Formats: sequence, structure tokens, C-alpha cells
Amino acid sequence: GGGGGGGGGEHSMWRIGMQQMGRVAKSLRQLGYAVVDGVVEPSVAKGLKAEIQTLKSGNVMYKNATHIVSRDGNTHYLEKSQIFEWDTMHPLWEKHVDIIPTIDVLHKDTSLVDCLNEHIPGLDLESQTLKVQHNAGSGGCFPIHFDTDPGLDGRAVTAILYLNEQWEPSHGGHITLYPWPYEKVEIEPIFGRLVMFSSAHMPHRVTPSIATERQCLTVWISRSITSTVKKDEARKMEKDAVRSLIAQGDMASFKSFMHPLCRRLLAKAMLSQEWERSIVEAHDEGPAREAALMSYHNNVLVLRKIFQKVLPRLEEYINDPTAKSKLYLDKYDEEEGGEKLVWF
Repeated sequence: GGGGGGGGGEHSMWRIGMQQMGRVAKSLRQLGYAVVDGVVEPSVAKGLKAEIQTLKSGNVMYKNATHIVSRDGNTHYLEKSQIFEWDTMHPLWEKHVDIIPTIDVLHKDTSLVDCLNEHIPGLDLESQTLKVQHNAGSGGCFPIHFDTDPGLDGRAVTAILYLNEQWEPSHGGHITLYPWPYEKVEIEPIFGRLVMFSSAHMPHRVTPSIATERQCLTVWISRSITSTVKKDEARKMEKDAVRSLIAQGDMASFKSFMHPLCRRLLAKAMLSQEWERSIVEAHDEGPAREAALMSYHNNVLVLRKIFQKVLPRLEEYINDPTAKSKLYLDKYDEEEGGEKLVWF
């Protein structure tokens, strides 16, 4: 349950105690994600859910869609027929704000940003955007993806608040995190649960939501402009990290594989079967889905070619239980000399 005082002030909507926030921050730093239950009062959660239903019944929300550019240069619009959204970046957000007073208060409540800054020095978080989502069920889901890319924007932390009363495991709609090279983690979307993770470095997906409507609310917390790496700078950093790893050949160190920018690329290649299956499950059959699969497949071929000299070495590390425990895959205690994965 969520401890006493609000995370950052008496009037905060978030009910996260300071001790609990310490545990959240440690989990985010070490594992790249954290799960907290009972983060808002049940009456607040019910209010948020009712307001999302009001947006949906008023036909305010739009369908989620992805733009896929195929090799012939055509743009395919891959729409998710079951997933409806509304966000603070939409030009009409202010026009409808009077019918969503609780959502508006949560959007303006910066206490989560303040709390994370206090507990994870160096994150330099500054602002938040908010998106509400209505999943109509009938298999609505998301493929594996990152929420952002380094250099694309300042998003650092994703926080998803679940509003599903009477949720049961048979309903589906779990969020699955892939903190590669750790094992995947499947989290149940229960009422009042907040799931937080690294926006740029945590691949994740939502499993098919079966035969029941569900609502959630996502808060994206962003760094200040001065702390955000520019796109060309991020590209150069990625190239340098990859070059450094490849140069080591079959002597490549585990630390080099675990550089966050290398790890993002390797996760995409190493999780390929599950990644492809998630694309198939998340979209209706048709040319847009084929373009998405082809785009992903080509991406993996390129990655495998880039890393071909060092992949056998990586397989050794991944499959060696003693290397795993020695290096930190089982233990997160930095004082024992284990490596530290960088998530932010």
C-alpha cells in the first residue's frame, strides 16, 4: 500500500511515503523499473477512470496509430482499432479540460517529478506530459517498443497508473518489461498500481486485453533542455560505443556489451522472436503490419551484421551461470564489485 504523506507535499494527489520513495528510486536505478501499489486514494482513481470514460463516450479521444515508412518510401498508418487516447500535447486539450478536473489536477501536480529529483540526483527532471488511454478490449495491445530514443526528446521516466477495478488475470493487458539481459518481467495492471520505468532504455509491451475495457493514465517525465543530449550528439555517442565494443572482438568485456546505447541495440536483436510475435499480435493483418514486420526484420539483420564479431562472446556471457552471478545478473550489490547497469 502507499505510505502516509504525499510524495512531495500535503496537497499532492500521489500517496507515496518517503521511505517507499527511497525503495522506488533504488529499484529504478538498479533494475530500470519500479512498481508501487495504492499510489492514489481509491476515490481519486475512480474519479480518473470516470473522466476517461466521459472522454471516450463524448468521442473526444483519437485512435492510437504508428507511422511506418516502408522501403519504397510509402508511409503506412498502422492504426490500433481498440486503443483510444487523449493527451496534454493535443491542441484541443484545454478545450475539454472542464470535463476532466481530476485528470487536470494530476497533470499539474509536479510532486512526482520533485520526489524523483530528490531521490535520484543527476536526473534533472523538469516537466511532465500526460496521456489517458481507453483500451476497448477484444485483443487490443502494443508490440515491444521503447517510449523514446536518446536525443529524440527529454523523456526519461514513464509512469503508468492502472485504473482497472475487478481486474482478473484472465482479462490480460499485462505490461511486460524486458530489462535485458535480465529476464522479462510481467506485471499485472491492477487498480491503483503505478509502474515506472526508463523511457529510453526499457523495451516493453502490453499483452492482449481480452473482452474487457481497461483504462490507464501515463505520465512522461522529462529532463530539462540543458540536460537532454541533442540528436546528432546521441548518434555520435552510439557509434562510439558500438565501435569500442566491436574493436574488442572476441575479448569484448561484459561492461562494453552493457553500455546503455549498445544494450538498446542488442536487446532488439536478442529478443527478435518475441519482438516479431508482439508486432503480429498488436496489429490487424494487412500491408501496414507487413511493412512493420519487414522494417523490424531488416533492422535486426543490420544489427546482427554490425555485431557479428562479438555475438559469440555475448552468448558465452549470457549462457554462463557463473559469469552471470559474478557480474551482477543475480546480485545488484554494487559494493560486491558487480557492474552497474545504466538506465537513465
